[in-house]
Amino acid sequence: MLRHAVRSGLRASFHRLGHFVANHPVFFASAPVLLSVLLGASFSRYRVEEEVERLLAPKHSLAKIEGNLVDSLFPVNRSKHTLYSDLQTPGRYGRVIVSSRRGSVLEPHHVDLVLKLHSAITHIQVPMLGFNYTFAHLCLLDDSKNCIIDDILRVLEEMRAARASNQTVPPLRYPITRLKDGREAYIGHQLGGVQTAGREGVRSAHALQLTYYLQVASALNEVVAARWELLFGHELERFSTAHPELVLYPFTSSSLQRDFQKTSHVSERPLLFSLAACLSVAVLCSSMRDCVRTKPWLGILALVTVSLATLTSAGIFNLTGGKYNSTYLGIPFIMLVVLLVIKMHFDPGSRRRSVYLPSEFAQKQKDRDSHSEVNHCFHLCSSSSVVRRGKIETWDV
Repeated sequence: MLRHAVRSGLRASFHRLGHFVANHPVFFASAPVLLSVLLGASFSRYRVEEEVERLLAPKHSLAKIEGNLVDSLFPVNRSKHTLYSDLQTPGRYGRVIVSSRRGSVLEPHHVDLVLKLHSAITHIQVPMLGFNYTFAHLCLLDDSKNCIIDDILRVLEEMRAARASNQTVPPLRYPITRLKDGREAYIGHQLGGVQTAGREGVRSAHALQLTYYLQVASALNEVVAARWELLFGHELERFSTAHPELVLYPFTSSSLQRDFQKTSHVSERPLLFSLAACLSVAVLCSSMRDCVRTKPWLGILALVTVSLATLTSAGIFNLTGGKYNSTYLGIPFIMLVVLLVIKMHFDPGSRRRSVYLPSEFAQKQKDRDSHSEVNHCFHLCSSSSVVRRGKIETWDV
């Protein structure tokens, strides 16, 4: 009894809705398109997340909590700009790991090549607003207003100068060594694959790491530093081609972000293939021998409808500040299944036409009856069913 009452009520309500839609076809055909275009225009506000820590760690992660604690308790802590244990070193920088294919990087020939590479990096020119910026203009300064460079470079320069003057090369200690000016320097993170020989110091090293920190005190410096990082990679490629005896592994502050963003392109081919498959299935499911009566173009129309719905929902997400999730890509395909099911119910009802009524009135009557016959099959639990199991429940009526 209750079932028949609900069924009759749904049929009557959808009958009136179908009558209203049939009387205003222009509005119901143009309003969704206009709404989708207006909401889709909000894509102009779309911005790519540039802070790598927001991409790699949630707000409640221990790395974020520790970083916020350091920022709040030690606001003048400069060491945080050069910590290698950070999730992502703040600011702009270029980093390269130099490894030798044969022998040690501390051999005279390799030392000369490393210093030559350092000279090439510091002479990279970035033309901007009629001025050529180099590393000397962009480098991060220490308390003495000098560019911050790795201490291992000073060690290599002292070794080359000692060999050029036929003097004894001072022993290199690891991980803390003493420079010529008497200052002790920690090089544990700048020299890798180290083999020591007791009191004689370091005997050989397989690789070394060089980092070039840039300052971004203004918006112009940010643009120039980003351009410098790009040229930094090109310069390392040229140097690696010219000197194959060294292996260079470049890394910049934007490398992690660029690699992370590239992962979104992995789904392009599967998504396009799925879209083409859905289009083909939609047309085939809507096609029979009698193409005039079955209207195979309704499958394409269903896909267009899904595209407009996706554009509209994306616009709503952007305007409300929602976060994009890749799982939303599956919603259009679920909706396409819904449309195909509705279409299967709609076909039998749409073919019925009264021959005793005038043409215009008969068309409205047909639309009204078809609308009521289709929609009463779907109850209110269908929406929650889509969310729970991704399928539509129907009544056997």
